[in-house]
Amino acid sequence: MDVLNNLPGSGTAAEILRVHPRLAAMFDALNASDWPWLLLRGEDDLALPAGDVDILVDSRVLPVLDELLAGAGFCRVRAPGHGSHRFYFFYAVDDGAWIKLDVVSDLAFGPYQQWRTPWAARCLRRRVRRGTHWMPDPADQAWLLLLHLFMDKGSISPERQPLALAAARTAADGGRIAESVRRRVGAGPVAEMVNLVLDGRFDEVPATAARMRAAWRGGMSPRLIAGINRLLRRAGAQVRGHTPLLGVMAPDGAGKTTLLNGLHADVPLPTKYVYMGLWGAGPWDKVLGRIPGGRTGKKIYRLVRGGVLARFYRRMGKVVLMDRVAYDALLGGSGGGPLAGISNALALAVIPAPDVLLVLDVPGPVMFERKGEHSPELLESWRQDYLQLAGRLPGGRVVDAAQPAEAVQRVATGIVWETLSRAGTRPANRRRHPVNGKTPAAPENGAQAAPGPGAAEALALHLWRLLDWRFLIPVLQPRNLGFAGEVSQETEAALRLLDPDAVSLAGPAGASCDVVLLASPGRGHVEAAGLALEPGGWICVEASRSLLQRSGPRTLRGWKRTLERRGYQDVTLYWNAPNRDRTARLVPVRSAVAIRDTLALRKDVRFGALKAAAAHLALAFHVFDLMVPEGTVTGRRPEGGGRP
Repeated sequence: MDVLNNLPGSGTAAEILRVHPRLAAMFDALNASDWPWLLLRGEDDLALPAGDVDILVDSRVLPVLDELLAGAGFCRVRAPGHGSHRFYFFYAVDDGAWIKLDVVSDLAFGPYQQWRTPWAARCLRRRVRRGTHWMPDPADQAWLLLLHLFMDKGSISPERQPLALAAARTAADGGRIAESVRRRVGAGPVAEMVNLVLDGRFDEVPATAARMRAAWRGGMSPRLIAGINRLLRRAGAQVRGHTPLLGVMAPDGAGKTTLLNGLHADVPLPTKYVYMGLWGAGPWDKVLGRIPGGRTGKKIYRLVRGGVLARFYRRMGKVVLMDRVAYDALLGGSGGGPLAGISNALALAVIPAPDVLLVLDVPGPVMFERKGEHSPELLESWRQDYLQLAGRLPGGRVVDAAQPAEAVQRVATGIVWETLSRAGTRPANRRRHPVNGKTPAAPENGAQAAPGPGAAEALALHLWRLLDWRFLIPVLQPRNLGFAGEVSQETEAALRLLDPDAVSLAGPAGASCDVVLLASPGRGHVEAAGLALEPGGWICVEASRSLLQRSGPRTLRGWKRTLERRGYQDVTLYWNAPNRDRTARLVPVRSAVAIRDTLALRKDVRFGALKAAAAHLALAFHVFDLMVPEGTVTGRRPEGGGRP
């Protein structure tokens, strides 16, 4: 239901503003940060926004902004080349709609944010309270809206003309921003902008907008900024954190391609479609059928290509939509003979397992009516095979695809969002394909199984295992524990077993801690930890190697040096073997004996011998700390001196 926000009204009437509950939660999170922010525009469209929700924040909140908005349910999508813009999304399942936040810390105009201004801090100082949220000063809001329409859009659509007219009436009285705009584009174009809106000459807006853009003066070269941002945008948008891989299985005619094309077009997240039809017909089948091993070669090519693409797209932060998956190899009739058996086994090994597997359930006669291929009886038998397989596979979800395509897509979108939001609150689950196909699927209604005997004890043990880092420091029972970074809900629950009053450093400054845990920290988290740590306190950084990271340390050696440069003492690096999700050993990287002993235990796993050989080579050249994929760095703040 909507949140009713009372606003000051004129006369005896009070204006009632409806705000979507998720936006209300976001407003509360920003207000709790104690840093100034405001809603730039769209105050009358907060019940279920049709467009972006534009927000201006103080730049000092940026290091913890992702964390704050994740707590309100929003997922960030990184978009290089958009200036200070940060984009966050939430899918309202009950409404079947996406809510998008466009958060900026600077006020810049133009399609590539090439016309910059210094107005952000001034507008934040003059902001006006409207119930649970803040708005710009009326004069500031009027000028910002007109500049948005002229400099960003270059035109005024009919639905925005009443807003533009109201803004022009306010702007005609002047304002703090008015003089600054005149200095940048000249008094003539500014007056022309206001007058043509007041006169309703909206067809002349594009010409005036072009003159204003050409006349803009001040700041860095707009052409240079536009060129840099245009180049950065070629990298494409990326989902922050673990991106889900969605697989779809069903016989022909169930609507797999229709569903995935709809998701690819309508989900406002970076998605990539990968076709994995290993056993489908192709134009060269007749030729390949005459060549010994030809069909198997085609399968191997398709599975290697599809597997590589799926892994690459996921690595690039895309939500991968897979049309068919490797589990097709577990169906009867997927191929016979030893070569086909080899290709099927290779498919299970090469193609990544999906986080969510949608099995589209459509009666055989309906599939036959849709596509006219095979026969209703054969399609029905395949349907039963898929349903039986879905019950044995991890992440399996059966979806009624006999309903209209829009309804199926809405259900699938909800599942994608559920998976994405769940992945954003815990470490990625690096699941392998089941060997015996007996891993149970999730119930269709998403209900969790009731805990059996000992489940509570097992859960408590699991949570305590997330705290193994405490054995790396001399403080087993912290008095005041702080944390920051990508701390999952499970990890936070574990931290509160250690200290029920554990505090997140994402909140207002002032916390005092003797131990701070940073999980996959970002920019500003180390500084926040230094401000919170007491003299003699310990910092513990759990991090991963990321050579593609744009800022901050890219390796565990880099994190170690960062702490040393900040004055921490007794800085030590440990390897979480084999990784942070399934840590079996915490190996001190300075101990070659401990590393060799750990490698010897891993030699029998897949590629273990090859990895061990590379690790031994790194040890010989003293660069093992550069190769550690995931690890923990600890350090102690000096007893005296300033903050690290």
